[in-house]
Amino acid sequence: MLEFATIEGARCAGLDVKVGTLTPGKQADIVMLAADRFNVWPLNNAAGVVVNLMNPMNVETVFIAGKVKKWRGSLTGVDGPRVLRLAEEARDGVLRRADFPMNLLG
Repeated sequence: MLEFATIEGARCAGLDVKVGTLTPGKQADIVMLAADRFNVWPLNNAAGVVVNLMNPMNVETVFIAGKVKKWRGSLTGVDGPRVLRLAEEARDGVLRRADFPMNLLG
């Protein structure tokens, strides 16, 4: 599964000469995963854990083309409060246009 998500995906997109493996001269996106969380402990098969058990909470650090995009669990260069506000405004607009009552408790 890890190969399908990396080199095989790059190959299908015709980009395997540029990305898909950690090879000198290629661009690299690197995702560092935390394996010390309750959802994966005790670790007994790293590849199996990545494919079957890990989720976004396990993503600690992300480098895209050499630039840090997530560091120590937090996105970099993103105005979090603004994103949340825009998402809330979008939700409210959809509900208002649909004349659908908002009930946050269910």
